[in-house]
Amino acid sequence: MRRTAIVYAILVAGCATKQYTYDKPGLTPAKLDHDMRLCRKEANDPQMVALPGTPRSDMTILNRCMERKGYTVRQEERQ
Repeated sequence: MRRTAIVYAILVAGCATKQYTYDKPGLTPAKLDHDMRLCRKEANDPQMVALPGTPRSDMTILNRCMERKGYTVRQEERQ
């Protein structure tokens, strides 16, 4: 029973994901989508392990790319 609780705690901790918000004056949804596509392409890491349907992006590289494009990047913790 104790071993199960430890495994469960590790799994729950691993499921917490970091969510990012990108703000920029005069931003339109189309511009955000365009810039995100370019930055995801730059940050793509095919060797990264990710859940199916989840982008394999290095978030540090993606966020730096978005900052270079004039965005303010904010991190929010989600579970």
